[in-house]
Amino acid sequence: MNRKKFISCLGALLFLFIAATGAGAQQRSSSWVRGAWEGVGYQTDDQTTWAITLTARGRSYSIDYPSLNCGGRWKLVSINESRARFREVLNRGQDKCADHGHIVLQRLNRKQILFLYSYDDAKDISASAVLSRKRHS
Repeated sequence: MNRKKFISCLGALLFLFIAATGAGAQQRSSSWVRGAWEGVGYQTDDQTTWAITLTARGRSYSIDYPSLNCGGRWKLVSINESRARFREVLNRGQDKCADHGHIVLQRLNRKQILFLYSYDDAKDISASAVLSRKRHS
């Protein structure tokens, strides 16, 4: 094999190695959010509280606000070892809850995460909660 072809093959192998290890790192960095979570949200603008249930399986994030009768899914924007950003898309109860909000989850420890919500057109946090990992029943 000539030198040029060898360098080309080596470059391709290096790219595949980096891609494979990067995927593994992404998978490890997102594992902290997997599972079922629940808590009570606090709405700053009207000072109300409401229940939250989050279920994260693989790349699927479903959200339910049972006391508000609305829910849907979250689209992952970014994630690392301690913080995840999402875009909320409601598929029921859009007349009861604001749709297309921005969500930030911050890992506090293995059993708790901080939930921060801001409206689609705002930068200020309008709701927050501490969610606890549900125990397996």
